[in-house]
Amino acid sequence: MSRISQIALLFGFLVSCNEAESPIDFWQNHTPFEVDYLDANMERLGVFASPAESRGTSTLIEASGLAYSRKNPGHVWSHQDKNNDNRFFLLDANTGETVAAYRIPGTRNRDWEDIEIANGPDEGVDYLYIGDVGDNDQVYPNYTVYRFEEPQFEESHRGQIIDLDIEYDEIKFVYPEKSHDVESLMVDPLTKDIYLATKRDFRSILFVLPYPQILSERSTAIEVGSFSFTRATAGTVSKDGMEVLIKNYDRIYYWKRNSGQSFLDLMSTKPSIAPYNPTEAKGEAICFDHDGGYYTLSEFSNAIIPELYYYKRLQN
Repeated sequence: MSRISQIALLFGFLVSCNEAESPIDFWQNHTPFEVDYLDANMERLGVFASPAESRGTSTLIEASGLAYSRKNPGHVWSHQDKNNDNRFFLLDANTGETVAAYRIPGTRNRDWEDIEIANGPDEGVDYLYIGDVGDNDQVYPNYTVYRFEEPQFEESHRGQIIDLDIEYDEIKFVYPEKSHDVESLMVDPLTKDIYLATKRDFRSILFVLPYPQILSERSTAIEVGSFSFTRATAGTVSKDGMEVLIKNYDRIYYWKRNSGQSFLDLMSTKPSIAPYNPTEAKGEAICFDHDGGYYTLSEFSNAIIPELYYYKRLQN
C-alpha cells in the first residue's frame, strides 16, 4: 500500500470516529462490539496452500510467538513463554534452525506470549513488540509490552547469545475490571494501535492500547469487542495492515480489510477460515511473511518435536 493510501485510510478512520472527537476520546466513548457467528458457516479459504510445508524442526521447547524479520530476510523471530529467560531467537525460515539468540538487559520474561513486527514512534524504523501478557491464573495486577528497534543479524552472532545495548520502551498497563490471560498481540501499522485478544474468557475479548502509548505511567487497556471464538493463542497483521490472522488450538481465522475500513470495523465482521493442516497440539505462534503466506510454530507437546510450518500464498 502506498504512503498516500495509508494516510487516506487513517484519515478516513479518524473522520469516521467523529470530527469533534480525538482518537483517545473515540476509544473512551466506544461501545464494545459483540459478534455471533459459527465456524460451520464461515468460508473456507483456498487462498493458501494446504497442507502446510514443513520447513524443519525447532529446538525451542515453548515457542509462543512468531514475527517475520524485515532486516533479516528469510528469518523469523520467536521467543519462549513462562519459566524461560528474556532471550528472543532468530530462526532460519527455511530450516527452523535457531541462528542466534538475543537479550536486552533490563527486560524480564514473566510470561512472554506473542511477538509482532510493525512500525512505531520513529518514521521508517521497524520495531519488535513483545507482549509480557500471559497470565494462566489471571492474577497479575499489571502487564507490559516491550517495544524496540529490530536487531540486525551479523555473521559473528551465529550460534551466540548477544546482549544488546539498545533503548527499549516499556508500555505498562492494566485491564479495566479484572486480570486476563492474553496470548495474541497485534499492531495495526496504519494507526500504531496495539490490540490484545484474551485466551481464557468464555469468548475472546479484544482490548486496545491506543497510539501514542503511554510510557510515563500505567495505562488502562480499553475493551473494544468480543469474538465468537475462545482461547486465542496468537495473532498477526500483514505489513500493509490489510490482512489479519488470529488462531486458537483448532482454527486460524482470517480477515481481509477493505479500503478505508478501520481495524475496529474489520474485527467486528465475520472472518473466514484459513488452512490449519496439520493442527498443532500446542500451536501458539503465527506470522505473515512478505509474500503473503504465513508460518506457524508449536510448543513441544506429547513428545512431538515442534516443526516450523509454512502456508504458501496461492492467489491474492
